[in-house]
Amino acid sequence: MRAQVQHILVVLTLASLMLAQQPGARPAQLTPLSETERIAHALSRLSYGARPGDVAAIRATGLERWIEKELAADPALDAALDQDLARYKTLGKNFRDLQTLLTAGQRRDEIRRLAANELRQVVVHRALSSERQLHEVLADFWRNHFNVDVSKESVGATATHYEEHALRPFILGNFGDMLSATAHHPAMLVYLDNALSRRAPPRSELRMLERRVRRETGSEQAARERVEIARQSGLNENYARELMELHTLGVDNGYTQKDVTEVARAFTGWSVDFEAKDGTGFVYREDLHDTEPKVVLGRALQEGRREDGVNEGEAVLKRLINHENTAGFIAKKLVRWLVSDDPPDAIVNAAKDTFRQTKGDLRAVVKAILTHPAFYSREHYMAKFKTPFEFVVSALRATGATVTNYEAVVESIGQLGLRIYGMEDPTGWAETAEAWRDPGVMALRWRFALTLARDGVRGVVIPPAFYADLPTDPVELATKLTERLVPQGLGPATSAVVERLVLQRVAKGGAGDAAGRLALARDLVCVLIGSPEFQQQ
Repeated sequence: MRAQVQHILVVLTLASLMLAQQPGARPAQLTPLSETERIAHALSRLSYGARPGDVAAIRATGLERWIEKELAADPALDAALDQDLARYKTLGKNFRDLQTLLTAGQRRDEIRRLAANELRQVVVHRALSSERQLHEVLADFWRNHFNVDVSKESVGATATHYEEHALRPFILGNFGDMLSATAHHPAMLVYLDNALSRRAPPRSELRMLERRVRRETGSEQAARERVEIARQSGLNENYARELMELHTLGVDNGYTQKDVTEVARAFTGWSVDFEAKDGTGFVYREDLHDTEPKVVLGRALQEGRREDGVNEGEAVLKRLINHENTAGFIAKKLVRWLVSDDPPDAIVNAAKDTFRQTKGDLRAVVKAILTHPAFYSREHYMAKFKTPFEFVVSALRATGATVTNYEAVVESIGQLGLRIYGMEDPTGWAETAEAWRDPGVMALRWRFALTLARDGVRGVVIPPAFYADLPTDPVELATKLTERLVPQGLGPATSAVVERLVLQRVAKGGAGDAAGRLALARDLVCVLIGSPEFQQQ
């Protein structure tokens, strides 16, 4: 009975938080950030949240030194994690290698599901445990920027190789290298249908088809319909459109529908062959390529010399990489991801200039953002709202949770509305607050907070060590937990809720012994993780 009363009390407390919540409210006076606030701000943007002890460790070594370490992203820092990831037998394997995992009676779709499931778990595992947190935050950015959906055809079996070989090697490398790697990868070629794209049949072939259908059916209408189907079944513009709209230039930013068609023609023949000897899955098929001249972005593509389809596609990529609008589009997206939903022009311009000067050096671009004086402006402090992925991972990191079942964590994130590698739309998941912040979403987050605090997430436990050194005084206990979980501090509404919870427990005699204090601590964990402040970053 007592446990039920406590449960009801916490639920009512969370309900009061919903009524008190005023997301997005900013302080009227924009005072400079204190050193503690600067550390909290950097941890909220360049990592998936502070673990117990992180704030103190950064204060001891210096914030600038920590940022330099994150920008360096030394792979050696994750040597232990890499050994742990060896448990995932499909990680980084291409389609052909995955076939060797097939056992008697197994089907390809079973391997495809296994690879997709393991990939999602690896994404969470790295976000939780990597010592290169900025690298993982940016991995999520590029994973979303170059979105593919594992539910489509062979993508489930190729996305694990895509993550490891087309995205991660270039996260702090060169943008052009990443763009080229994604363009050549079977996951992207299948996801955006370029593997199916081929030159339109020549007019002579269409005329022959029309005469044959007319002869066989005796119908002019049937003949015209078959010809139209044949004409449309060739060229596929999906990849060409998203290449310019989502990957480089931005929506309606310096190109026309004619350019989309020309680019699509340039990429005809870029296809897949999972039995290819090199194991990559990419193949160029000359018989599918449109060999007629093309004009892209106002200039002839071939530039006076004969090029095969591979060279034409690569020439398009080079032209887009060097386009001024690409620098601006990528810079603005990165600033939105790392700084504010409303990217400040000063930081965007600094990032754009760096992108152009360095020809797409992403480490330099990110450094330009993080070292810009406006990065630490108070108007950007805790101004972003966590995605479901960021919320769940940061909650586990903040509590020092031990995870033995990463699939359960993946499921929890999915229940909050974000399926890792599961966004059907090429735009990827929304990057701004309005898509994620509404009462229904908050109710689900509070349910997760309550379940986590009660050790109810399968294979996830907040260890006893997290509670071991808490003060015996209930008020001091609440203060200590607040400092750990919400280092930026609480607003008046949440502070009042926490104070009321503590006073109610003390009045009921529920915090006088070790068991009572532990119960109070768990309830406070639930309230703090479910608070509006914890949702902000």
